[in-house]
Amino acid sequence: MAQSDEAKVSGVLERMERAEQTGDFNAFAALWSREKQAEIEKMRTYMRAQPQRQYRAIKAYVQGEQGVMLAQAAANSYVTMMLRREEGQWRIRDMEWRETAPNPKSVYAVVPPDTGAFARDGSRWDQIAPALDADRAARLGFQMRALFDESFLYIRIETNGELPAPGSTIEKPPSGWPVLKIVASGAGEFVLYDAVDVGDQATFDEHGKANSHRAFAAYSLRLERNHEEVFTAWAGLDPTPLIGVAGRNLELRIPLATMGITDSRATRMTVGDAAWPKSTVVSVDARRYPH
Repeated sequence: MAQSDEAKVSGVLERMERAEQTGDFNAFAALWSREKQAEIEKMRTYMRAQPQRQYRAIKAYVQGEQGVMLAQAAANSYVTMMLRREEGQWRIRDMEWRETAPNPKSVYAVVPPDTGAFARDGSRWDQIAPALDADRAARLGFQMRALFDESFLYIRIETNGELPAPGSTIEKPPSGWPVLKIVASGAGEFVLYDAVDVGDQATFDEHGKANSHRAFAAYSLRLERNHEEVFTAWAGLDPTPLIGVAGRNLELRIPLATMGITDSRATRMTVGDAAWPKSTVVSVDARRYPH
């Protein structure tokens, strides 16, 4: 029987465990993508056998040529492994470590679904009703629109001022729109934090000492349920398909699968500020696209 892609991705974790247990650097390096080889080679002199090293797989997920693996390495050590298929083999393109267990549904944000119907049809935001009337939007300094299709919940924040591009140099981040609450039938309530933070990019001299710093725009997107993280995404020096910035518009895409929605046809959804249903700022019924 042919091995599934998820099983092959899990096999990468198993091979990494063996390489770290035995200190086999060549076997370890062979697991990484071409673009990471130079960076991984710098680790050669530091690698030592770790016979106690063990990983516990939490969830593997594959979408096309991209894959993700969630695993636990120790009591308070978890890893999200991002992979891509290269010449028929799954290779690690990056890893992120954390001290708390990731939500298994976060895999659908790390490797988002294919483009949904709304984006395939050209993302015609002009056909989506605004949440606020013109006078109130002018007073608040932003407008909001929301809808969903078979793949994503789309939210667009339209600001009065130009937004800095992700990764561009800034002095002060823009703000003014509220923390949002999403209420989805059959899935529950979620809180959505979206903001522009200030990132720090440093350059280093030949001795490894930072010799300059640059503040840049780093957009963050964090979905929570019951005060626990479902996923977090960033757009700063590296892009993410979940956050788009163009002129005065900030577009957010929430994969429905991260909320446990596998069939949106019977779903009803409301997006408002975090005080909803006692909203004091904004609230809108997001309609399914196409209607």
